[in-house]
Amino acid sequence: MYKRKDGYYKMAKAEGYSSRAAYKLKEINDKYKLIKKGDTVLDAGCAPGGWLQVLSEIVGNSGKIVGVDILDIKNVKGENIHFIKGDLTEAKTLEEVLTYSNRYHTVVSDAAPNTSGQKIVDHMNSLELVKTIFNFTKKVLVKNGNFLFKLFDGEDRDDFIKELKNYFKNVKILRPDATRKNSFEIYVICQGFSGNEQ
Repeated sequence: MYKRKDGYYKMAKAEGYSSRAAYKLKEINDKYKLIKKGDTVLDAGCAPGGWLQVLSEIVGNSGKIVGVDILDIKNVKGENIHFIKGDLTEAKTLEEVLTYSNRYHTVVSDAAPNTSGQKIVDHMNSLELVKTIFNFTKKVLVKNGNFLFKLFDGEDRDDFIKELKNYFKNVKILRPDATRKNSFEIYVICQGFSGNEQ
């Protein structure tokens, strides 16, 4: 059984983060340096806001974070954080995202679909969500920019990874230490956006 109140949960509470997910992003960025001070970053599917907090710290006052979600976020503050309540499949959301910046250095997503408990169904729903976010990403990401997302692992992963390699110089899979032991989520790190399919 997964113990909700494990070390990462307690550390998140003690350090003021909204969830343990903050430590996944910290670990990934420490290792791959996707986000730097002064960057403009889009957090796609940002609720409840754990990643917004970390992103705000990384980019600093000279950077900018834009978070998008169909759900509201609470208790996440920062002068460099801008929240858009919107659906990533709608053109008006893209327009609003582009009013903050016409290009983003990195797009990140810790979004997940509602889970059914059926691994194959959850994988397919997760993949569909990620593909929606990737289609959005292609419209806002700078050349040589980065894309980081969560995926519920499954049999169609490899085909999607192959597709991503047409757009990015490097694509890697990581399972951060803060991931729950019985979880089948993985994180995919995509670096060096080509701007167009090769």
